[in-house]
Amino acid sequence: MVVKSWYNGYSPKERDDKFKAMKKLLAKGELLQPTGSCSLCNDNEVPLEYHDEDYGAPFIWEPPALLTLCRHCHRDKLHKRFSRPVAWLAYIAHIRRGGYARDLKDLQIKKEVDAYKAAIEKNEAFVLKSLRPYEHEIGKEWFANLRMDIESLSDPLARARK
Repeated sequence: MVVKSWYNGYSPKERDDKFKAMKKLLAKGELLQPTGSCSLCNDNEVPLEYHDEDYGAPFIWEPPALLTLCRHCHRDKLHKRFSRPVAWLAYIAHIRRGGYARDLKDLQIKKEVDAYKAAIEKNEAFVLKSLRPYEHEIGKEWFANLRMDIESLSDPLARARK
């Protein structure tokens, strides 16, 4: 896999360089496969993959630069926040009510999140039912203030390290 797009102000070459370095470390066993819980939805019963927020050299191999995410959070939510901002906001609300990505397979929960999205679009209030205790301080999570503007993909000011 070769990275071909900008992210957080890092060029495709910078991203590809870190990806290649990560593959080498994984192959040598110097970086272990991700374990634990998803750094976004907090589910600890799903396979994980790495996500980078910081591609700057020297490379950092721990949070908040390198995070472990489930595939759904990583590919369907986080990276699609630019093209689906309302869905991202609704998903964050779902996470903060103790929701996991896999909960969205439940038709009732999915319908509730869809109703939340519709309320956002109409600028109406809607409260999601709590699913589990949420252990993080709202607004202080690593994802709380991620930029959602498409310009942030190539804007050097979006870099984690300036």
